[in-house]
Amino acid sequence: MIKSPCRDERWGLLRVPSYEALDHLRSRTIAMRNLLLLLITTVVLSACGNSTPSERWDQAEAATVSAPDVGASHGAGRSAPLLEQRKIIRNGSQRYEVDDLDAARKLILAQVQAHGGHVEGDDRSERGSSIDLSIRVRIPADRFDAFLGTLHPLGELLDQQISATDVTAQWVDVEARLAAKRKVEERYLAIVEQASAVTEILEVERELGNVRAEIESMEAQLNALKDQVSMSTLTITCTKPQAHSEQGSPRFGLAIKRGWHLFVGFLVGIVHLWPFILIAGGILLWLTKRRSARKN
Repeated sequence: MIKSPCRDERWGLLRVPSYEALDHLRSRTIAMRNLLLLLITTVVLSACGNSTPSERWDQAEAATVSAPDVGASHGAGRSAPLLEQRKIIRNGSQRYEVDDLDAARKLILAQVQAHGGHVEGDDRSERGSSIDLSIRVRIPADRFDAFLGTLHPLGELLDQQISATDVTAQWVDVEARLAAKRKVEERYLAIVEQASAVTEILEVERELGNVRAEIESMEAQLNALKDQVSMSTLTITCTKPQAHSEQGSPRFGLAIKRGWHLFVGFLVGIVHLWPFILIAGGILLWLTKRRSARKN
């Protein structure tokens, strides 16, 4: 609050307050605001002693919500720079056609190590017409573009998909709710210290456990966001085509191979059943001899 200029009666001129006076006024304003916050906290804590546990929880949460509003005008200037620090999650996939899968894998692993990343998955699969090598890597977000530029020697780029997701609003929301829950936890701890009855203490501790569970859940969400923002994920697939002289020969050879496996499996099954076959043969032989004896 700044005073309006005053008129000097001796000279008939306007007198403007000095900087020292303005600083004194600001100091008084800050002191009054801090005193008001102290009075609010004192009133809330004193009222907790004459109220039920449920009323104490409502008062604690209300005080937690209303307290930041007093300094909202002073914190507004500090929140704008935070919003400028966007939180971006970048993920992508690339597909290359290569001549040598082993050389391609070696190049990828070397670049991952050079850029401070790590490998999450390394798979190789064979199809009828090609062999595929799929490597999933995590790269620091600030080196992601540089890492992409080092993969061109792999071969011909067949497909590429890069996505960028802005999670700034979600990040700020989780941080704000986490800070509010921590304030509620502090209020509950203060109530527990003032509670006298055992039932009240148990009831407040149960609510305190629920709040702490919510805090742990929010911390897990925030840690997951931090990991996704700080480390970008890229899936690199390298394909090596397989040349065949005749289109039908692989199928014919595969059919013969499968038929042979089935025949061997059938023989193995018969060998496993030899006790039953022996018993059945013995019974059949006994019945045959019995019928011959009756005819004679």
